[in-house]
Formats: sequence, C-alpha cells, structure tokens
Amino acid sequence: MSERPDLSTDTCGIESPNPFWLASGPPTRTAGQARRAFQAGWGGLVWKTLDLDPSVNVSSRYAGLGMGGRRLLGMSNLELISERPVEEDLADIARTVREFPDRAVLASVMVEVLAAAGE
Repeated sequence: MSERPDLSTDTCGIESPNPFWLASGPPTRTAGQARRAFQAGWGGLVWKTLDLDPSVNVSSRYAGLGMGGRRLLGMSNLELISERPVEEDLADIARTVREFPDRAVLASVMVEVLAAAGE
C-alpha cells in the first residue's frame, strides 16, 4: 500500500492537515456541522459570521446568477450572518477546537468600527 502524500499547510502560522476548507456560511454554523465536516476530512473552516446582534434570517436567501443566455451560471448565498447568540457560537467554537486540535478554525466577525480608539 502506498503512502499518502502530505497535504498539510501552514499559512501565516495557521496549520491544517490539508488545504481544503469550508467558507463562512450555513454549513459552518454549529459544532455538529463542524464535527461532520472534520470527520469527512475537511482541513479547516471559517465559522459562520458572528455578530453581537444576531440576525433574523426569515428564509434561505440563495440567488441564481445567469449570464450570456445561461440560466444558471452560479449561485450566491446571502445568508452569511449567524442568527444565534454570540455566546452559543463561542461555546461551539471552543468545543470544536478542543475536539479537533489539528484542524484550523477561524471566526468571521462582524463588528462596528468605532471612530475613536478605545471606545
């Protein structure tokens, strides 16, 4: 049996077993989803965007993109901000990092930029 190639990466000090990551969005919003992704072999993920004031997503907001007479060239996902309290997301992130210490977990964060430093 041949040995598998080493696909590990180190990007600016962020290490992961492979370069295949999930982007911030609906598939990266809970510890259960992160667990399933990592068990399936994903090397890292960016947690669904956190906000101190959770959004209310009333429905999935996917949009089809057409061009040049093609009905569906691509899709856009507009549901990217977590609808959960930030404390729940932070607890799930901590749980995921403890359970999968060899995987990369980054958080996408939406915060208001304050005019004066220290506010």
